[in-house]
Amino acid sequence: MIINKKILNVDDYYYAVFVTISESLTGFTLNELQSTGLAEIYYRYILDHIEAATFTEFLNVSKDIIENSLTQEQLTHAISAEILSKPSTLGIAQSVITLWYLGTWEGAYVNDLSYKEGLVWNVMHAHPPGAKQPGFKSWSVKPVNSNS
Repeated sequence: MIINKKILNVDDYYYAVFVTISESLTGFTLNELQSTGLAEIYYRYILDHIEAATFTEFLNVSKDIIENSLTQEQLTHAISAEILSKPSTLGIAQSVITLWYLGTWEGAYVNDLSYKEGLVWNVMHAHPPGAKQPGFKSWSVKPVNSNS
């Protein structure tokens, strides 16, 4: 696999690793993650809220996994074996997944946008109540996967 180096406005190499591993951990593409407007904010937020050495270790393990995986299947297996099965990286991986899906870090929202752009809303085919309305006359369209 290739580490995404086409990242907007950020020179930090580890940022590219962060976004690339986020793709695999969340199941969303680079474009989908970037379209939230939160990738750089999340990266910097994590740097400010955990020990740099701990985050760097997670990113180095991620970098090695990405660079040594030739297929998506190998990458998925390596993430399971090298990140999700080791206590030193499991907690950070879970926090990164939660951050992308819910917009929270240790139970608190990162900012107002993190609630609105949480990936959970895409998965549910919904919108964040009180923050991002579905649009005019949206009530007249059946919900996705509606049985009625």
